[in-house]
Amino acid sequence: MKKEIFLGSILLSGIILGGANLKAEDPSADLIQEGKKLFTTKELLGAKYPCILCHKGEKAIKKSKIAGLGDKLPDVINKYLVQKAKGKALPKDSREMKALVAYIVHEHSV
Repeated sequence: MKKEIFLGSILLSGIILGGANLKAEDPSADLIQEGKKLFTTKELLGAKYPCILCHKGEKAIKKSKIAGLGDKLPDVINKYLVQKAKGKALPKDSREMKALVAYIVHEHSV
């Protein structure tokens, strides 16, 4: 059973990360850590509000939602950055976007 869950997590991560212009292999711990900093700090994103303000506890991003978004995850991140966090959209291929995607997928794939 553990092996099936592990393989499913790898497959899901590969699909999501691959769709976000990241390699299907696991992102580095540094990239995930950078994503966490971006997710929790408004200044690093140049936003009025940090992502974590709304996306914690019961309002945390659901694994099923992330899986359903696939390669649209960066678009949704940008939508929330602009509309809710009052910041600016990130280029989809930027290190910041890759870090945010890596962190979100990592945090919500377990």
